[in-house]
Amino acid sequence: MISREDALRSIATAAWQLPTISIPLEHAHGRVLADTVYSDVDMPPFPKSSMDGYACRTTDAFNTLRVLERIPAGRVPSHPITPGTCSKIMTGAPVPEGADCILIVEEVEVLDEKTIRFTGDSPKSNICPQGEDIQTGDAVLQAGLRLDSAHLPVLASVGCTHPTVYAQPRVTVFATGDELVPWDTQPPPGKIRNSNSIQLTHLAQRAGAVATDRGIAPDQRAAMIERWERALECDDVIISTGGVSMGDYDLVPEILQHHGFDIHFDRVAIQPGKPVLFGTRGSKACFGLSGNPVSSYLQFLLFVTPFLLHLQGHDSRAPGLPVTLGQDFTRKNGAREGWIPVALNAKLQAVPITFHGSAHIHAFTAADGFIAFPVGITQLHAGDSVFLRLLNGSNT
Repeated sequence: MISREDALRSIATAAWQLPTISIPLEHAHGRVLADTVYSDVDMPPFPKSSMDGYACRTTDAFNTLRVLERIPAGRVPSHPITPGTCSKIMTGAPVPEGADCILIVEEVEVLDEKTIRFTGDSPKSNICPQGEDIQTGDAVLQAGLRLDSAHLPVLASVGCTHPTVYAQPRVTVFATGDELVPWDTQPPPGKIRNSNSIQLTHLAQRAGAVATDRGIAPDQRAAMIERWERALECDDVIISTGGVSMGDYDLVPEILQHHGFDIHFDRVAIQPGKPVLFGTRGSKACFGLSGNPVSSYLQFLLFVTPFLLHLQGHDSRAPGLPVTLGQDFTRKNGAREGWIPVALNAKLQAVPITFHGSAHIHAFTAADGFIAFPVGITQLHAGDSVFLRLLNGSNT
């Protein structure tokens, strides 16, 4: 049994990087940049007005001014500003030559159609200089960045219409166990619905993968070998649940050895989720996760997501969000790192929720994330600083 930190180091060392491709900008959300992007323009590309008002010379601000023209955004000024003149200008429009300030409309009295007077106390610039935000040749987004909605308009603004990104890992997800039936089936006595596959398929997609749910594999050696062989033909990563512990029907380690995988670890000192297996064979990888849905969710969050992002050239560092604990909490055993589902209260403090163990998936509906008990610690106190790993957030 290894520590979580050692498991993450093993995952990072074993990961390879997928090929790079160029894709249309409109399909780039969630993808990882393979090349640094540089600006092909100054931003703004010209001195622009930051307010609606009148462009003039500061030295003329307290004089009566003659209006030369009206400059909307997108139009190049026709006249330079000379002593005693101004031009009406809209927010975002190019500032005419000779002007060094914009008198805002709220501080201007219109005397007639062609004449205005400043009524404020002191004129302010209200001009955004050319290149104030970005200059031509500046790096705007670094390679290895996972793109979200804040990054796409940046790419659009510098003309990066087809960013180069890493290919998406192809992932197979299936559950093992004769006790499982499809989720759209009424379970007969002794059976339960398969909830793991839909959960893990979604998590894989959230981590940028193209994931396929391949259903349920029975606890039969021949059937599981056939299921693995089909997945290995077309996918990069296989994620299975169940069959990784010490029971008579826990066949996943044997199946991996049959297919020539090197097993990097098969137990990690976390609770819940100790039985978790990671193996590789060339440019193929597998994760054998717990059959208990809370354990498999946590194992995916802690280990599978970083691996999938490593394949895409993204170094996933997820320290969590610092919060304080809202009440005392005690656990029975400190031998393993303990992960506790919590909710945030009105003071944004983490409060443990009712949790009956690693099969209690319904607890997720009340949880915002997990906090960790360090190894050797059995008590945390109200006011202690803890780190929250969000269930559905970006810090994964």
